[in-house]
Amino acid sequence: MKRIASCALILALGLFFVLPAPALAAQHIVIDTNVNDDVYGNGTPPDGTALSPFPDNATGNSVTVNSGGTVIGGVDGGYAESTSTATATATGNSVTVSGGTVNGWVHGGYAESTSTATATHNSVTINDGTVSGIAFGGRARSGDSGNAAATGNTVAINGGTVTSVRGGEANTKDGTATATGNSVTVSGGTVIGIVVGGYAESTSTATATGNSVTINGGTVEGNFVAGGYAQGNDGGNAVATGNTVTIRNNPTFGVGTILRGGYTTGDGAGDAFTGNTLNVWNYSGSSVREIRNFQFYNFVLPAGATHGYGPALTVTGTVDLTGPDGAIATVEAVGFMGGGRVQQAGENFTLIQADTFVGADMIYPVSGRKGATLIYDEILITQPGGGSNELIATIESDPRLNPQTKALSEGFLSGVALVTQGGDLAAGPGMSNAVSAAVGAGDEPGFVGFGALSGASMRLNSGSHADMHSVSLLAGLASGRDLAAGRSAFGAFFEYGSGSYDTYNSFSNAASVKGKGDSHYLGGGILGRMDFMDTGPGRFYTEGSFRAGRLHNDYRTSDLRDALGTSAKGFDSSSAYYGFHIGTGYVWNINDKASFDTYGKYFWTRQEGDSVRLSTGDPVKFKDADSSRLRFGSRFAYAVNEFVSPYIGAAWEHEFDGKGRASTNGFDIPAPSLRGDTGIGELGLSLTPSKNLPLSFDLGVQGYVGKREGVTGSLQVRWEF
Repeated sequence: MKRIASCALILALGLFFVLPAPALAAQHIVIDTNVNDDVYGNGTPPDGTALSPFPDNATGNSVTVNSGGTVIGGVDGGYAESTSTATATATGNSVTVSGGTVNGWVHGGYAESTSTATATHNSVTINDGTVSGIAFGGRARSGDSGNAAATGNTVAINGGTVTSVRGGEANTKDGTATATGNSVTVSGGTVIGIVVGGYAESTSTATATGNSVTINGGTVEGNFVAGGYAQGNDGGNAVATGNTVTIRNNPTFGVGTILRGGYTTGDGAGDAFTGNTLNVWNYSGSSVREIRNFQFYNFVLPAGATHGYGPALTVTGTVDLTGPDGAIATVEAVGFMGGGRVQQAGENFTLIQADTFVGADMIYPVSGRKGATLIYDEILITQPGGGSNELIATIESDPRLNPQTKALSEGFLSGVALVTQGGDLAAGPGMSNAVSAAVGAGDEPGFVGFGALSGASMRLNSGSHADMHSVSLLAGLASGRDLAAGRSAFGAFFEYGSGSYDTYNSFSNAASVKGKGDSHYLGGGILGRMDFMDTGPGRFYTEGSFRAGRLHNDYRTSDLRDALGTSAKGFDSSSAYYGFHIGTGYVWNINDKASFDTYGKYFWTRQEGDSVRLSTGDPVKFKDADSSRLRFGSRFAYAVNEFVSPYIGAAWEHEFDGKGRASTNGFDIPAPSLRGDTGIGELGLSLTPSKNLPLSFDLGVQGYVGKREGVTGSLQVRWEF
């Protein structure tokens, strides 16, 4: 036994030293008072000031500094450290400063290693308060020849004051330093120093690529804003390409601020130009001193910009349009915000006015958009060299409609289709239930509570198509009376329907658009039918219904975008509907158990139009949508006994209208249409559980081919009292 126990102890000790230590649970620290030390999100609560040794992986930790909190040192949302050959990783950590003071740095996540260090998807948000050091979204630092990578880290400045900002930073001595996909957004507050999207530093290779800086508001006082910054020490290679700087709305820059797409320093400084982009979007902020190292420029001007507008951006010094190997920057696109006036051919606009332009004189066409609905095929750019001080855009052709806008009408028409399905329910199962009220005695009418429910899975082939899943129901009271001409039935009901749908639109000259929506209607109506006295082997009948209510339709898409790349999102519409149906038919009583019904019906429904405004500012007006349908069909029913009666039927339907018409900015949007033919087949079973129970059911299923393609299932319930 002792030997077995000893072996077990040795095995347990072996596992203890061989297996990795379990990951520490994420911690969340809130600072409301003074802390006379550095703060770490994965440190020791309550103030996160100590943890020894630190783990080589810090994930999902956070620190919040509130008003009244003061940190004498710095703040790390999560800190990872490795003094061996292990990788140090900081992922998904965060710091939020909503007040108070931090007297040192702020790192969303910080990874430090003598080998490899990575900082990924960490974040810093400053809403208020003061940060006296640099705010880093994520920072990775490696010693000697190890690699360092900072990827996907973010900093958002919404208020307060911070010294400088770096979205992500990667530092190493002799290894590879890479800063990729990091971002900084300044929407308020004050940045005293520089703003950099991604920073990389190494004596070997330093690369800052795919980083971004967006200045929406607030104040940036530093001497430069750079999308990417690469520093090559001691001859190391430095590259800062493919980065983006966006300025929009009304920020304030210092008198010496330079906008740079890329910035490289050191003996091995390399490409800081290729693929870098400057976006000037709906800008009304202050001037800047210089612009350098951007290969591409994009402009979105205000919605109401008129002929002679500008400059969109003023530069008090130099705009350098040159890159390596004789490359010259170009304007990619010029657009306008949605809404307001529609700019026309012949109008010109000043994009940049500067003291000096460095580059080659060039004239070339670009394309553009107004909001998400209009396209300019040709806007002429006059790009100055050393002899002019203005970058000019001139509209060469009148705008045309963006063909993708058809998706909006597709969404509106899908809502209309739901309302027409409600009309089918009222004229079909609803009517047959109400007619059962005629099975009563003589002149004294008997009241019948009736209800009908229908569920549908339907494809609407409108040139493109929409797939809809819906349910419709109605409930009401009906009564019957014997008249000299025959038996009458009439009733009143309320109705409700709800559906979800997906739209699919493809274009030969534009990208496809997918959308989805939810719609519901609520209303009521009346219906009636007259079964005449027998004529020959059967009887004629005539029927009709009227219904009215309101439809709410919420349509969404992320594929319809404006010049800023912002999704138009869709629309939220609410409007009245009303309609009627009339029909006539003949029921041939083949024998006591079998009957054959042939009929013709006409349906008319109107969905009133609505005016909406997309999130991009574009106005869209939906016109009244009418459905005008004629249906001919027949049904064979057989009473097996007094409790069970199956039936089978078929019909042909033609839609004469069924268009979703709309317009935007004075242009008619292409109208999807349900006009055309649909074939309908049905199977059903009527059930009466008991002679003594005044309750009956009808179960049916209908299949559709043609313009409407799919299946519906229906349930009728009738209660006599």
